[in-house]
Amino acid sequence: MLYVKYLILLPCFALIFQMYSYAVSRQGEEKQRVCRGYGILLFSLGIVSLVSRDFFFVSSGFILMMIGFRLIAHGLDRLDKKVFIDSYYETPRD
Repeated sequence: MLYVKYLILLPCFALIFQMYSYAVSRQGEEKQRVCRGYGILLFSLGIVSLVSRDFFFVSSGFILMMIGFRLIAHGLDRLDKKVFIDSYYETPRD
């Protein structure tokens, strides 16, 4: 039975990697939209995988959640990186 689980999960992870590559290769606002949406989907699938108490599905769920977090972080990246919030500009004293 474990062999069948691996045979099913291997193509699923290949598909997830292909979709990850597609989402990260987009540009601009489309990249933000695709990465956030796909990241939320993967994170949700990871949480659902944790419901099963089988080690195989739990470990796969953690992997899906980590990939989802990474895609959500890509989706939250700023488009215009010319302004840095943490920069210190000293104001001239009178």
